[in-house]
Amino acid sequence: MLSRILNLKYLDLMVGIFIFAYISYFQAWLSDDAFISFRVVDNFVNGYGLRWNIAERVQVFTNPLLVLILSPLYYLWRNIVAISFITSFIFGIGSIYLLKKIAVSRLSFVVSILFLFSSVTFFDYVFSGLENSLNYLIEASFFYYLWKDEDSPKGKLPICTFLISIAVVSRFDFVLIFAIPYIVLLYSEYSKNRINRKVILLSILGLLPIILWLLFSGFYFGSFLPNTYFAKTNILEPFPDIVLQGLKYFKFQFFWDPISFIFIPLVFLIHLAFKQLRWALPIAFLYAVPFLFYILFIGGDFMAGRFFTSVVFFFGLVLARLPFRLKDGLITILLVIIYNFLFQFTPIHVDQIGSLSKNFVDGIANEKNIYYSKTAFRHRNTSGSILYKLARRAKLYKVDDSVVLRGQIGIFGYSLGPNYHIIDFYALSDALLSRLRGYGRVGHKKRFLPKGYIEGIKSGKNEITDLGLKEYYDGIRILTREYVWDKRRLELFWKYQFGKLRKYDAIYEFGKIQIENYPRIKIDTSLSE
Repeated sequence: MLSRILNLKYLDLMVGIFIFAYISYFQAWLSDDAFISFRVVDNFVNGYGLRWNIAERVQVFTNPLLVLILSPLYYLWRNIVAISFITSFIFGIGSIYLLKKIAVSRLSFVVSILFLFSSVTFFDYVFSGLENSLNYLIEASFFYYLWKDEDSPKGKLPICTFLISIAVVSRFDFVLIFAIPYIVLLYSEYSKNRINRKVILLSILGLLPIILWLLFSGFYFGSFLPNTYFAKTNILEPFPDIVLQGLKYFKFQFFWDPISFIFIPLVFLIHLAFKQLRWALPIAFLYAVPFLFYILFIGGDFMAGRFFTSVVFFFGLVLARLPFRLKDGLITILLVIIYNFLFQFTPIHVDQIGSLSKNFVDGIANEKNIYYSKTAFRHRNTSGSILYKLARRAKLYKVDDSVVLRGQIGIFGYSLGPNYHIIDFYALSDALLSRLRGYGRVGHKKRFLPKGYIEGIKSGKNEITDLGLKEYYDGIRILTREYVWDKRRLELFWKYQFGKLRKYDAIYEFGKIQIENYPRIKIDTSLSE
């Protein structure tokens, strides 16, 4: 009987899914940034369009595909918390299933799963409400199709192009993890004379998702790029300082989630010790180079591990493709087990989640540690949790004014609903402030508020006192507030997207009301009791 169970074809997959479900119960949480997208979903379903503030068309989200997936589900069931947890879980299960399909042996699958389940980076963002779990599924789909039946005469270019197109709609910078594999595929298909007129036509059709999104985005928002791009790249710091911050992000990652960096070289050395040269491992690093350089050159992120997720998951996919003999496989598994004993904050240590003492290092935050007590699924019935209140979109904040200056806008904005205009002093959701130079912490650059700006938002007019900036803001208002068919928008689109108006570098007059002296608004639990 026992031998029959052990010989079940998908026993390892079933055990992997069971462990994944167990850890997920403790790991599931929602980030503040997720509720930025959730507020857009709520506004969209309620007839206000894909907007953060309903008065203006600004793409505040970087994950269009997730927003488009969540919207019909939210239309049917107005519980964004449950929808997010369920869809993230499904995306995770789908990714594990494809990982099993990619694996060349049961032992390879076990090693891959153990690596991913030991990585804080991987599991912290399976949930969180962000697009990462969806990206895992897209990434697994691409490499499954790329690697399967490698000797098959059937071309792979159209399907791979389509999956990359879907990936870009999910998140623009996600494309970098596919860059080198796609170039290699192009060369391979060309050398085998598989690129003909039909393949080219089908590949162009495969690009339709991103083409359609860009056309819509340019027309509706007046920009091909999300507003967050301008907010995070239009900064005062010189490039060397940005790279230095990127190095700090790598350093933080190494100490926060060591296995994400050390495991692939370690597996390579183990195979080398057994006189097996596995070129797939250094090639994996080569494939990840574009994304790693991207992380370095943008200065990393403020959220620990977030930008490394696709790289870590790619390493897991590569391990699944790696042949393991019994001896080197068991040694590798033993080392992972020892690692989990030595490093107390791996995902399997469910009692340690949310207990890290340091939240900020070099401007980098353990975001999960900050929000875990409030938004973790396992804490949903505790007094400190706000999950049930968010599930029914109860009002959590006492706000007297309909125009509010705020940072960390996600939960705040979603809770208040569409009738409040929230000015984000980090400029993630503000079309004007994102074009002004920012300063401060990585990913959250503060802006000096132009004099008259807040007054103008309240009155619905342009009341900025600085004449140069006022004229500049007039153009932004036409792009984001005027009728979408307004002929002036087309000319302004090119100037603000590619021309000299892409950012505003001139010195401007700013008001007395600034971030530092603006009153902070905290959660008022009495409002939703």
